Amino acid sequence: MQKFRRFFTVLVGAVLLASSSAAVFAQSPQPAGTPSGSGLSIAPTVSEFTIQPGGSENITITLKNITVDNVVAKGIVNDFTSDNSTGNPKIITDTSIKSPNSIRDFVQNLDDVPLNKGQQKNIILEIHVPKTATPGAYYGIVRYRAVPTGVNAPGPGQVALTASVGTIVLVTVPGNIREQVQVAGLHIYRGAHDSTIFFGPPNKLGIEVRNYGNGFEKPFGTVEIHDQFNKLITTYQFNNPKQPGNVLPNSTRLFTHDISGISRIGRYTVIASVSYGNGSQVLTLKKDFWYIPQWIGLLMLLVLIGLIVLAYRAYRRYKRDKRHSFKN
Repeated sequence: MQKFRRFFTVLVGAVLLASSSAAVFAQSPQPAGTPSGSGLSIAPTVSEFTIQPGGSENITITLKNITVDNVVAKGIVNDFTSDNSTGNPKIITDTSIKSPNSIRDFVQNLDDVPLNKGQQKNIILEIHVPKTATPGAYYGIVRYRAVPTGVNAPGPGQVALTASVGTIVLVTVPGNIREQVQVAGLHIYRGAHDSTIFFGPPNKLGIEVRNYGNGFEKPFGTVEIHDQFNKLITTYQFNNPKQPGNVLPNSTRLFTHDISGISRIGRYTVIASVSYGNGSQVLTLKKDFWYIPQWIGLLMLLVLIGLIVLAYRAYRRYKRDKRHSFKN
């Protein structure tokens, strides 16, 4: 027992010593010349334009250095694709891959921007659409990466730990725009669980929209939930009217929205009415789901188990009686 106490005392002392050493190391200032993390803020985060072939528009970007170092904001234009779920872009960092919807050839005057600590600048970029551009949707993200300067600049062979910020640029070249939208699915969730039978109230709806056209689509409409007596439980406007989200060409996006009011046992019906473009077409999708409170579900399970047990006992009694009658 005494040996165990000594071992425990030594172990605790070693842990405390290691913890204090780590704390001192973490709080030690970096020597001059050590690359430090740098960051920027950017506005706006999304810009949309309609530009004729051969035409141009300007975009004003506000960059601010939000770190303690002087930096140079280095700009680049990246293509991106849809993640086919949330609508968040999947940036293509490999510049050897060029999307057919790329704006990399559209962006002019993309220069490095020096920014002192806390400094903010407005940068004007020109978006020029070539005369040969075919009608449709073009998109990309203009990204800036902050690189420290002065004593904190990275030395030879060193890499600065920097984050990048970007603004998404969406360009529609008017003309023969083909609109073809499909409501690909309607989902009911409790947390991350997608189902049609719930033992706890579902709290989210998801509408999956597929864009088969060559332009951007901003679907809109209404969603209603009715109970089994056709009473309206809740309704909401599909795709935030104040800041509607786009569905990129040849991609899918899942639009989710929180719901409430599902409190009584029974069957519920979701009715989604989705429009797009000028609203001349309405796509309607219905889906039923069941809400069974957990205590009722447990009671039903116990009743089912009881019925199975009774059926099994009745079967055994029947077999026993049959054997007795056969012997007699």
